[in-house]
Amino acid sequence: MEPRTQTIQLLIDSRLEDTVLVAMAVRGLCAMTGLTAEEVNRIELCVVEITNNAIEHAYSGAAGNAVEVMINLSIDELEIVVSDWGHAMESVQNGGVSDMQNLTAADPESWSCSGRGLNIVEQLMDDVSYISSDGKNSFYMSKKLN
Repeated sequence: MEPRTQTIQLLIDSRLEDTVLVAMAVRGLCAMTGLTAEEVNRIELCVVEITNNAIEHAYSGAAGNAVEVMINLSIDELEIVVSDWGHAMESVQNGGVSDMQNLTAADPESWSCSGRGLNIVEQLMDDVSYISSDGKNSFYMSKKLN
């Protein structure tokens, strides 16, 4: 019998306080894996960061909009997709996730207080991508399981 993928689909309102539901679901699925507590914390951080970004940037922080979080767990990978139907992240579309924040040690003007979250997500997850199509914006991230 071939191992199956387990999936949780969440639909939350675009309110920052609702991201706790997403965090709890991520922790629950991660508990079914061999991930360490530190790895689980990192994955939770990434998912909450991207969910918060959808709320803050796609919807300008306005409640009453949908944010969808799809969590897929297979025998060798955890995949999370955070989607919204708001404003697309232009800088990600045009330059890719790795180009989001170009910090220069000698240039304090490049040290923005925001915009670093995507770089952190890229560092902590094994694969990330962003697609905007037909009014739906989706941020994909995955972590290999050993």
